[in-house]
Amino acid sequence: MTAKVLLLEDDSGVRFTFKMALQDAGYDVTAVASCAEAIAALSDISSGIMILDLKIGEEMSLPVADYAALMRPEIPVVYITGSRLFTGGELFGLSRNIRWVLHKPVNLADLVSMVDYVTGQSVTAEAS
Repeated sequence: MTAKVLLLEDDSGVRFTFKMALQDAGYDVTAVASCAEAIAALSDISSGIMILDLKIGEEMSLPVADYAALMRPEIPVVYITGSRLFTGGELFGLSRNIRWVLHKPVNLADLVSMVDYVTGQSVTAEAS
């Protein structure tokens, strides 16, 4: 079964690049640009992983992780950020679903490896 990824990224170029890299690795990706879209899309997936950009425009995506922790506590969250906020690991204490934080610029191979690790599977290896 293909693992599902819910990707929240407000930069359209980065969102497209991340989506393509994850799809090429065999993941089923839903990519959205706003917190409201991410919350709405969360109701459509029953398992998988969420990848959230910390800053979406002028707002933070922490409410999305909080909502996921309540509604889908089994879905892990990986944060991606270019921000210097929470450099001491404080994000991990803000939501029980947060498993990892990647800092921009993100190497695409690292992103795919992180998704493989957090989901406990490697769809790339399974496809071989």
